[in-house]
Amino acid sequence: MWKWIRVPKAVALLAFLLPWMTVSCSNQKIAEASGIGLAFGRVTAMGRASGAGDGAAMNIWLILAILVIAGGLFLLFTRGRETAKLVLGTSAAALVLILIGTWRYSKDAIMAQAAKNGSGGDLDRAAMAMIQINWEFGYWLALIALAAAAGMAWLVMSGKEAEAEAKMRALAAEAADTAKAAATKASEAAKDAAAKANEAAGTTTKDDRANSGDGGTKAEDPAPDAKPGDKAPKS
Repeated sequence: MWKWIRVPKAVALLAFLLPWMTVSCSNQKIAEASGIGLAFGRVTAMGRASGAGDGAAMNIWLILAILVIAGGLFLLFTRGRETAKLVLGTSAAALVLILIGTWRYSKDAIMAQAAKNGSGGDLDRAAMAMIQINWEFGYWLALIALAAAAGMAWLVMSGKEAEAEAKMRALAAEAADTAKAAATKASEAAKDAAAKANEAAGTTTKDDRANSGDGGTKAEDPAPDAKPGDKAPKS
């Protein structure tokens, strides 16, 4: 499991390149930013990219989170299992730094800052009520990856690595068996449905043939007054 901790760590670092936050007003997107954009003050507003020089402040907490994740990844490539505690610490620290760094973009934080600046009137509150801040895939991916890396490092550090791997293999085998059973049932159900369809088609064909035979010309019944020995009248 130790060598696999590199995967969630690398994923957490790469997640900073993905979209993290979008700001919309009346369901219309007005701004968006990636994790690296939030960290270094690069935000795309109304289709125009803005940098730290345009008023978008750098986020020191997110910059520290990037450095901590990179440091933990460096330890994983250069050191052994004895650094499991450090890897756990860097994962947990990066998780906390991200939560602290992104809190400033919440509605509560923005309203508090507006009130501090003396612009928290009723009109501003009404405008804020129309603004929606959504956290996108990259943000959640970074948090989940860091939590996974921390959990895996804790298992290595506590000596429960082998037990966890055995359980994961058992769960994977059980999931594979369940998938095979479901596929078998689906195949049997499809075969039964095809057989019933063929049977129904054969029954319909037989009924059509029988109806066609009943519709043929029938022999005329003899005249009611005619007798077996009588001859037909001459014209």
